[in-house]
Amino acid sequence: MTARRSIGFLLHPREVDGSPMVRRAIEIAEQHGFGTWTAMAHPEEDVLAHRADTALLVTLGGDGTFLFGARLAAPLGIPVLGVNRGQLGFLTDVDITQLHEAVDCFVEGRHRVQRRSLLELTVPRAGQGDFKALALNEVVVKASGVNLARLRVEADDELLGEFDADGVIVATATGSTGYALSAGGPPVDPRVRALVIVPLAPHAVITRAVVVPEAVTVYVTVLHGHVFAAADGHVDVALSEGTRITVEPGPELQVVQVTGSPSFLRRLREKVRFGTPLKESLEEGDGHRFREREADEVGGG
Repeated sequence: MTARRSIGFLLHPREVDGSPMVRRAIEIAEQHGFGTWTAMAHPEEDVLAHRADTALLVTLGGDGTFLFGARLAAPLGIPVLGVNRGQLGFLTDVDITQLHEAVDCFVEGRHRVQRRSLLELTVPRAGQGDFKALALNEVVVKASGVNLARLRVEADDELLGEFDADGVIVATATGSTGYALSAGGPPVDPRVRALVIVPLAPHAVITRAVVVPEAVTVYVTVLHGHVFAAADGHVDVALSEGTRITVEPGPELQVVQVTGSPSFLRRLREKVRFGTPLKESLEEGDGHRFREREADEVGGG
Protein backbone atom coordinates (compact mmCIF):
# COMPACT_ATOMS: atom_id res chain seq x y z
CA MET A 1 0.00 0.00 0.00
CA THR A 2 1.38 3.40 -1.01
CA ALA A 3 2.00 5.80 1.89
CA ARG A 4 -0.07 8.94 1.75
CA ARG A 5 2.46 11.73 1.29
CA SER A 6 0.59 14.66 -0.22
CA ILE A 7 -1.49 17.53 1.19
CA GLY A 8 -4.32 19.06 -0.78
CA PHE A 9 -5.67 22.59 -0.41
CA LEU A 10 -9.35 23.08 -1.24
CA LEU A 11 -9.71 26.79 -1.93
CA HIS A 12 -12.76 29.00 -1.72
CA PRO A 13 -13.28 30.88 -5.03
CA ARG A 14 -12.19 34.10 -3.31
CA GLU A 15 -8.93 32.48 -2.20
CA VAL A 16 -5.91 32.14 -4.48
CA ASP A 17 -3.11 29.60 -4.26
CA GLY A 18 -0.61 32.37 -4.86
CA SER A 19 -1.45 34.17 -1.62
CA PRO A 20 1.50 34.47 0.80
CA MET A 21 -0.23 32.40 3.49
CA VAL A 22 -1.00 29.52 1.14
CA ARG A 23 2.48 29.66 -0.41
CA ARG A 24 4.09 29.51 3.03
CA ALA A 25 2.01 26.47 4.01
CA ILE A 26 2.94 24.73 0.76
CA GLU A 27 6.65 25.45 1.38
CA ILE A 28 6.46 23.92 4.87
CA ALA A 29 4.73 20.78 3.58
CA GLU A 30 7.27 20.33 0.79
CA GLN A 31 10.20 20.90 3.15
CA HIS A 32 8.97 17.87 5.10
CA GLY A 33 8.78 15.71 1.99
CA PHE A 34 5.06 16.08 1.23
CA GLY A 35 3.74 16.73 -2.24
CA THR A 36 1.05 19.40 -2.55
CA TRP A 37 -1.89 20.14 -4.83
CA THR A 38 -4.70 22.68 -4.92
CA ALA A 39 -8.35 22.42 -5.92
CA MET A 40 -10.74 25.22 -6.80
CA ALA A 41 -12.25 25.10 -10.30
CA HIS A 42 -12.87 21.31 -10.39
CA PRO A 43 -12.71 20.14 -6.74
CA GLU A 44 -14.55 16.83 -7.15
CA GLU A 45 -12.24 15.70 -9.95
CA ASP A 46 -9.12 16.95 -8.16
CA VAL A 47 -9.89 15.15 -4.90
CA LEU A 48 -10.68 11.91 -6.72
CA ALA A 49 -7.47 12.17 -8.73
CA HIS A 50 -5.35 12.48 -5.56
CA ARG A 51 -7.36 10.14 -3.31
CA ALA A 52 -4.70 7.42 -3.14
CA ASP A 53 -1.82 9.52 -1.77
CA THR A 54 -3.49 12.39 0.11
CA ALA A 55 -2.73 12.46 3.82
CA LEU A 56 -4.68 15.66 4.50
CA LEU A 57 -7.21 17.92 2.80
CA VAL A 58 -7.05 21.52 4.02
CA THR A 59 -10.23 23.51 3.37
CA LEU A 60 -9.77 27.29 3.14
CA GLY A 61 -12.99 29.27 3.40
CA GLY A 62 -15.89 29.32 5.81
CA ASP A 63 -18.15 26.60 7.19
CA GLY A 64 -19.63 26.00 3.73
CA THR A 65 -16.22 25.16 2.28
CA PHE A 66 -15.51 22.84 5.21
CA LEU A 67 -18.84 21.03 4.74
CA PHE A 68 -18.13 20.65 1.02
CA GLY A 69 -14.66 19.27 1.69
CA ALA A 70 -16.02 16.90 4.32
CA ARG A 71 -18.52 15.40 1.88
CA LEU A 72 -15.74 14.86 -0.67
CA ALA A 73 -13.12 13.50 1.74
CA ALA A 74 -15.07 11.30 4.15
CA PRO A 75 -16.01 8.55 1.65
CA LEU A 76 -12.35 8.39 0.56
CA GLY A 77 -10.93 8.21 4.10
CA ILE A 78 -9.02 11.50 3.72
CA PRO A 79 -8.59 13.53 6.95
CA VAL A 80 -9.70 17.17 6.82
CA LEU A 81 -8.38 20.33 8.50
CA GLY A 82 -10.70 23.34 8.40
CA VAL A 83 -9.16 26.80 8.01
CA ASN A 84 -11.38 29.85 8.40
CA ARG A 85 -11.17 32.84 6.09
CA GLY A 86 -14.85 33.69 6.45
CA GLN A 87 -16.83 35.28 9.26
CA LEU A 88 -18.31 32.85 11.82
CA GLY A 89 -16.25 29.74 11.11
CA PHE A 90 -17.86 27.61 13.82
CA LEU A 91 -16.80 24.32 12.23
CA THR A 92 -13.24 25.33 11.33
CA ASP A 93 -10.35 24.95 13.77
CA VAL A 94 -7.72 27.35 12.45
CA ASP A 95 -7.66 30.98 11.33
CA ILE A 96 -6.12 31.71 7.93
CA THR A 97 -3.27 33.62 9.62
CA GLN A 98 -2.29 30.39 11.43
CA LEU A 99 -2.36 28.16 8.35
CA HIS A 100 1.40 27.63 8.12
CA GLU A 101 1.60 26.75 11.84
CA ALA A 102 -1.22 24.23 11.48
CA VAL A 103 0.47 22.53 8.52
CA ASP A 104 3.72 22.45 10.49
CA CYS A 105 1.91 20.72 13.39
CA PHE A 106 0.43 18.12 11.05
CA VAL A 107 3.62 17.20 9.19
CA GLU A 108 5.47 16.89 12.51
CA GLY A 109 2.76 14.69 14.01
CA ARG A 110 1.60 17.24 16.58
CA HIS A 111 -2.10 16.72 15.99
CA ARG A 112 -5.04 14.52 16.93
CA VAL A 113 -7.96 13.13 14.94
CA GLN A 114 -11.61 13.36 15.94
CA ARG A 115 -14.07 11.09 14.14
CA ARG A 116 -17.51 12.35 13.17
CA SER A 117 -20.21 10.53 11.22
CA LEU A 118 -22.00 11.98 8.24
CA LEU A 119 -25.64 11.28 7.47
CA GLU A 120 -26.77 9.58 4.29
CA LEU A 121 -30.12 10.67 2.88
CA THR A 122 -31.99 8.24 0.63
CA VAL A 123 -35.09 9.27 -1.30
CA PRO A 124 -36.87 6.53 -3.30
CA ARG A 125 -37.86 7.57 -6.83
CA ALA A 126 -40.01 5.29 -8.92
CA GLY A 127 -38.31 4.29 -12.15
CA GLN A 128 -35.29 6.56 -11.60
CA GLY A 129 -33.30 4.85 -8.87
CA ASP A 130 -32.84 6.16 -5.35
CA PHE A 131 -31.59 9.71 -4.82
CA LYS A 132 -28.73 9.78 -2.30
CA ALA A 133 -26.83 12.63 -0.65
CA LEU A 134 -24.43 13.07 2.27
CA ALA A 135 -24.69 15.64 5.06
CA LEU A 136 -22.32 16.50 7.89
CA ASN A 137 -24.67 19.03 9.51
CA GLU A 138 -28.25 17.99 8.92
CA VAL A 139 -31.00 16.62 6.73
CA VAL A 140 -34.08 18.84 6.60
CA VAL A 141 -37.56 17.86 5.48
CA LYS A 142 -39.49 21.07 5.00
CA ALA A 143 -42.80 22.32 3.64
CA SER A 144 -42.47 24.64 0.66
CA GLY A 145 -43.64 28.25 0.95
CA VAL A 146 -45.99 28.93 3.85
CA ASN A 147 -47.75 25.59 3.68
CA LEU A 148 -48.13 23.20 6.60
CA ALA A 149 -47.06 19.57 6.28
CA ARG A 150 -47.93 16.45 8.22
CA LEU A 151 -44.83 14.30 8.72
CA ARG A 152 -44.53 10.90 10.34
CA VAL A 153 -41.15 10.42 12.03
CA GLU A 154 -39.84 7.01 13.09
CA ALA A 155 -36.58 5.95 14.71
CA ASP A 156 -35.61 2.36 13.91
CA ASP A 157 -39.24 1.69 12.92
CA GLU A 158 -40.56 2.94 16.28
CA LEU A 159 -42.92 5.89 16.04
CA LEU A 160 -41.55 9.17 17.37
CA GLY A 161 -44.55 11.22 16.29
CA GLU A 162 -46.74 12.64 13.57
CA PHE A 163 -46.17 16.37 13.32
CA ASP A 164 -48.24 19.10 11.72
CA ALA A 165 -45.31 21.43 11.26
CA ASP A 166 -43.17 23.46 8.92
CA GLY A 167 -40.80 20.51 8.79
CA VAL A 168 -38.33 18.35 10.70
CA ILE A 169 -34.54 18.61 11.14
CA VAL A 170 -32.36 15.54 11.68
CA ALA A 171 -28.98 16.89 12.78
CA THR A 172 -25.68 15.32 13.76
CA ALA A 173 -23.90 16.47 16.89
CA THR A 174 -21.68 18.51 14.55
CA GLY A 175 -24.75 20.16 13.04
CA SER A 176 -26.52 20.68 16.35
CA THR A 177 -25.08 24.21 16.54
CA GLY A 178 -26.44 25.21 13.13
CA TYR A 179 -30.03 25.20 11.89
CA ALA A 180 -31.08 22.84 14.70
CA LEU A 181 -29.87 25.28 17.38
CA SER A 182 -31.70 28.17 15.70
CA ALA A 183 -34.86 26.04 15.75
CA GLY A 184 -34.60 25.41 19.51
CA GLY A 185 -32.51 22.26 19.64
CA PRO A 186 -29.71 21.69 22.17
CA PRO A 187 -26.03 22.20 21.33
CA VAL A 188 -24.31 18.80 21.49
CA ASP A 189 -20.58 18.23 21.83
CA PRO A 190 -19.49 16.42 18.61
CA ARG A 191 -17.66 13.84 20.73
CA VAL A 192 -21.13 12.60 21.72
CA ARG A 193 -22.35 10.08 19.14
CA ALA A 194 -25.90 11.37 18.85
CA LEU A 195 -28.56 12.75 16.53
CA VAL A 196 -30.92 15.62 17.30
CA ILE A 197 -34.45 15.52 15.85
CA VAL A 198 -36.13 18.93 15.88
CA PRO A 199 -39.72 19.57 14.69
CA LEU A 200 -40.01 22.99 13.02
CA ALA A 201 -42.80 25.20 14.39
CA PRO A 202 -45.06 22.23 15.24
CA HIS A 203 -48.78 22.66 15.93
CA ALA A 204 -48.84 20.68 19.17
CA VAL A 205 -49.36 21.19 22.88
CA ILE A 206 -45.91 19.87 23.84
CA THR A 207 -43.13 19.18 21.34
CA ARG A 208 -39.41 19.38 22.00
CA ALA A 209 -36.20 18.37 20.29
CA VAL A 210 -35.25 14.74 20.93
CA VAL A 211 -31.71 13.35 21.20
CA VAL A 212 -31.25 9.76 20.00
CA PRO A 213 -28.21 7.52 19.45
CA GLU A 214 -26.20 8.19 16.30
CA ALA A 215 -26.65 4.60 15.10
CA VAL A 216 -30.42 5.02 14.80
CA THR A 217 -31.99 5.09 11.35
CA VAL A 218 -34.60 7.82 11.01
CA TYR A 219 -37.53 7.57 8.61
CA VAL A 220 -39.68 10.54 7.63
CA THR A 221 -42.91 9.92 5.71
CA VAL A 222 -44.85 12.70 4.00
CA LEU A 223 -48.49 12.22 5.00
CA HIS A 224 -49.68 15.53 3.60
CA GLY A 225 -48.27 18.69 2.04
CA HIS A 226 -45.85 20.02 -0.55
CA VAL A 227 -42.47 19.06 0.87
CA PHE A 228 -38.79 18.86 -0.09
CA ALA A 229 -35.75 17.24 1.54
CA ALA A 230 -32.33 18.91 1.71
CA ALA A 231 -28.88 17.72 2.81
CA ASP A 232 -26.62 20.42 4.29
CA GLY A 233 -28.54 22.90 2.17
CA HIS A 234 -26.48 21.95 -0.91
CA VAL A 235 -29.05 19.73 -2.63
CA ASP A 236 -32.81 19.44 -2.37
CA VAL A 237 -35.39 17.12 -3.86
CA ALA A 238 -39.18 17.41 -3.97
CA LEU A 239 -41.17 14.76 -2.09
CA SER A 240 -44.63 13.59 -3.00
CA GLU A 241 -47.26 12.47 -0.50
CA GLY A 242 -46.57 8.95 0.70
CA THR A 243 -42.80 9.18 0.16
CA ARG A 244 -40.74 7.71 2.99
CA ILE A 245 -37.17 8.94 3.13
CA THR A 246 -34.34 7.33 5.08
CA VAL A 247 -31.66 9.12 7.12
CA GLU A 248 -28.96 6.75 8.34
CA PRO A 249 -25.30 6.80 9.42
CA GLY A 250 -22.94 7.58 6.54
CA PRO A 251 -19.15 7.45 6.23
CA GLU A 252 -16.96 8.73 9.05
CA LEU A 253 -15.07 11.99 8.70
CA GLN A 254 -11.60 12.34 10.23
CA VAL A 255 -11.26 15.90 11.54
CA VAL A 256 -7.67 16.94 12.23
CA GLN A 257 -7.11 19.16 15.26
CA VAL A 258 -3.75 20.79 15.93
CA THR A 259 -2.25 22.54 18.93
CA GLY A 260 -4.49 25.44 19.88
CA SER A 261 -7.63 24.08 18.22
CA PRO A 262 -10.57 25.46 20.23
CA SER A 263 -12.71 23.14 22.33
CA PHE A 264 -16.45 22.80 21.76
CA LEU A 265 -17.27 24.91 24.83
CA ARG A 266 -14.82 27.60 23.76
CA ARG A 267 -16.48 27.73 20.36
CA LEU A 268 -19.87 28.18 21.99
CA ARG A 269 -18.59 31.05 24.11
CA GLU A 270 -16.64 32.82 21.37
CA LYS A 271 -18.70 32.16 18.24
CA VAL A 272 -22.30 32.37 19.49
CA ARG A 273 -21.60 34.06 22.85
CA PHE A 274 -23.24 31.21 24.77
CA GLY A 275 -23.32 31.97 28.50
CA THR A 276 -22.02 35.51 27.97
CA PRO A 277 -23.76 38.32 29.96
CA LEU A 278 -25.56 40.91 27.87
CA LYS A 279 -23.53 43.61 29.59
CA GLU A 280 -19.81 43.60 30.22
CA SER A 281 -18.65 43.04 33.78
CA LEU A 282 -18.54 46.17 35.94
CA GLU A 283 -15.30 47.42 37.38
CA GLU A 284 -14.89 46.32 40.98
CA GLY A 285 -15.51 49.80 42.37
CA ASP A 286 -18.50 50.39 40.12
CA GLY A 287 -19.90 47.06 41.25
CA HIS A 288 -19.73 48.08 44.90
CA ARG A 289 -21.49 51.39 44.14
CA PHE A 290 -24.14 49.56 42.09
CA ARG A 291 -24.86 47.15 44.97
CA GLU A 292 -24.95 49.98 47.52
CA ARG A 293 -27.40 51.97 45.39
CA GLU A 294 -29.56 48.90 44.90
CA ALA A 295 -29.67 48.31 48.66
CA ASP A 296 -30.68 51.94 49.29
CA GLU A 297 -33.49 51.69 46.75
CA VAL A 298 -34.81 48.44 48.23
CA GLY A 299 -34.64 49.53 51.87
CA GLY A 300 -35.48 53.22 51.50
CA GLY A 301 -39.22 52.79 50.98
